Amino acid sequence: MKRQVQFSIIVSFVAVLLILSISNVIASPGNSNDCSTSSCHNDPTGITITLSETSFNVDASSTFNLNVQVEGISGQNSLTVKFPSDVASNSLFSYGDLGDGGQVDDGDTADSDPDTDQIEVDYVISAPTEPGTYSLEIYAVQHVNHGAHLTLTIEVAATGDGPIITNIGATPPIPVGGEDVVVTSDVSSTIGIDEVILQYSSDNRTSWTNITMTLDGGEYQGTLPGQAHGTYVVFRIVAIDSNGIESISGEREFLVGDIPVEPLPVLHYGFLLGVPALGLAWIGTALEYYNEERFTKIHGIMLGLAYILTSINVISLFASDASSWTALNPTYLIDISNFLMFNHSWHIWLGIVSMIFGTLAFITHIGGWKTCNLGLPAVLIWTILGIQGIYLGMFFVM
Repeated sequence: MKRQVQFSIIVSFVAVLLILSISNVIASPGNSNDCSTSSCHNDPTGITITLSETSFNVDASSTFNLNVQVEGISGQNSLTVKFPSDVASNSLFSYGDLGDGGQVDDGDTADSDPDTDQIEVDYVISAPTEPGTYSLEIYAVQHVNHGAHLTLTIEVAATGDGPIITNIGATPPIPVGGEDVVVTSDVSSTIGIDEVILQYSSDNRTSWTNITMTLDGGEYQGTLPGQAHGTYVVFRIVAIDSNGIESISGEREFLVGDIPVEPLPVLHYGFLLGVPALGLAWIGTALEYYNEERFTKIHGIMLGLAYILTSINVISLFASDASSWTALNPTYLIDISNFLMFNHSWHIWLGIVSMIFGTLAFITHIGGWKTCNLGLPAVLIWTILGIQGIYLGMFFVM
């Protein structure tokens, strides 16, 4: 009986030892350095990871360099470093010749640190093709309970030349106070247009206001709201393609209510044609008043020549840009706040009146009619126009 009790005790003791051993094996499956997943690397216990940088700004599909230094614990299994593919955005990056995950073990060819329990790797990492913000998780492990990890932030920017912006137009090119300006432009891209914005500033570029342009008849269109007379306006176009690449056009500008400074044809220079015309007109008029019977036809011929020179001067204006006729707006005839535009408007309207008188005088005098003298009003108005032309010529070509 005593022997049976002793045997039972021994068997029970051995069974307990066996159970404890099996439990320990299940709980700790050996000194494995398997780094294929992230589940075994969550308890940092002395391993350190040092990175050359923890954030990068790179272009899509480009490569960047990352230096990684890992220091392990002496006496543990072989040290390993890797970007496990099952965490963060790791699977979207590639790691050159190091393959999927870029795993490097202590002593591998890629490990430039000769010391045991230490790894140094210079990774050449390729970014994803799509722009965005990504996270990279790097892990180092020596034992199931000996691991560490760090997180990198990667900002991936889109690449490309961006949209092409051409044929920018503005109607009217020089608005009057309170008048809207319609801006049009051609915008093209091989990958598609995401958005086109019309930006303008009315405070000398201190701030910009955005207006979304819409596609209308094959071109993009946006409207600049009317501004007060004398306001200096700068505008430009910003286009964004489907990859988020942005293109910005050159700046355009105008002064609300200003006179266009487009150079007019050289024949409209007052001193080239205006002075001879005025001289002929005044001499012919003086001769007629001196002796009407004798010099009527001569007066008509001289005023006719003056009329022809003036007509050439006027006709040359039609070759100029349409914006040159902004001053035809009759509101400028009574708006003295912009004295330059006020003079320009009167210059044009008086020119029209003088041409009416000049035409009638040419017809009547060339025929020798004495019923009326229309040449004198024409000459007087031409004189006023000449004086105005001198003033206007100080500011822009007339």
